[in-house]
Amino acid sequence: MAKMGVLVSANIQGYNGIESSARSVGRERAEHRAPLRELLDHQVIVGTGSDWPGDGPDNMFVNMGFYVTRRTKNGQVSGASQKITREEALRVATYNNAYLTFEENSKGSIEAGKLADFLILDKDIITVPEEQIGSILPLATYVGGKKVFSNEGGGF
Repeated sequence: MAKMGVLVSANIQGYNGIESSARSVGRERAEHRAPLRELLDHQVIVGTGSDWPGDGPDNMFVNMGFYVTRRTKNGQVSGASQKITREEALRVATYNNAYLTFEENSKGSIEAGKLADFLILDKDIITVPEEQIGSILPLATYVGGKKVFSNEGGGF
């Protein structure tokens, strides 16, 4: 996939549990859903979104918490071998998403000359306990350097 330049837009299949998938395709295959560790280890560029249909969450930090811990919404671990680091989760959700849409030169990272899209968060994703990543919330959202959303404590 990497040699062919295939880009992957992954979602959090498995977050809601794998019981029905395990009945259909077996536990080993079901736990291999959203194999981010394997894809990243093979230098495949992976992005992710929070627009997964169904009863999935619309908070990107839930996705990132799942990728880091592989803990389902009922607390079980599914596909532990596919865990990624917090830093990898940040890259998958930011720069890699911009790369998937051919916008990596204008957004996806904080650099001079880019759009200055960023969040102020209520917790630090790098230091918060793993089980709290999914509960991170934005205090403020900036698009093009302008505040477009603010919650209590939302910064300047």
